[in-house]
Amino acid sequence: MNERTAQLRLISRRLVWALAALVAIGIPGALLMNLQNETIQIPTPMAVFFVGFVGGFVGLQRRLKSLPADELTLLANSWICIVLSPIAGAILAELVYVLFISGLLAGDMFPQFVADSGTPTHFGFRSVFQVHCPSPSDYAKVVFWSFVAGFSERFATNIVGQFESRVAGKGKPDDDA
Repeated sequence: MNERTAQLRLISRRLVWALAALVAIGIPGALLMNLQNETIQIPTPMAVFFVGFVGGFVGLQRRLKSLPADELTLLANSWICIVLSPIAGAILAELVYVLFISGLLAGDMFPQFVADSGTPTHFGFRSVFQVHCPSPSDYAKVVFWSFVAGFSERFATNIVGQFESRVAGKGKPDDDA
């Protein structure tokens, strides 16, 4: 077995362990959050994080064979570098989720959210997450876009870049004046 193949196997094994650790923490965590409920309800932000992590995992696994030798060596020698892509995917999925809730990213292709019934009239940071999707298709869209955000870091960073460009463009004085 050549060195590249050995590195690919090592990295793949570590990715599986990282995914197993997330599942080992995530499933009991979701169950513990629902001890008082008779039905199991996974909080949407937790599901978004998990799906974004899996998207980052799949995206990295898919890119492995095309990575240059120096990047493979770095991944093979560092646990941190291996889990960084899935963690970044999870964080970017949460960012896209916040963009959905805020309405900054909206349209037929994206999920809609409505306020939970009984949401207090005073608004604090916690109220941002006191929302739900009105239909199963909206939850399916959340899952899909969370995976895409984790899988393709470029997707989420391009969205942020578009907002940045819009804001920067509005701050510039007119050249015609």
